[in-house]
Amino acid sequence: MSRFKRRDRNLILLILAVILVMVLWGPLMWLAKLAVFVIAVYVVYQLLRENL
Repeated sequence: MSRFKRRDRNLILLILAVILVMVLWGPLMWLAKLAVFVIAVYVVYQLLRENL
């Protein structure tokens, strides 16, 4: 009986993990885009600073 309980608990945890990732996916993608933008601005800034 404990084997079924463990399997059920793992299944519930898996479903919760999927829901959590789906909820956080939007903000995470927004943060990733922001990070790429900041890095691109910094690289362009460094290139312009060296060339001018």
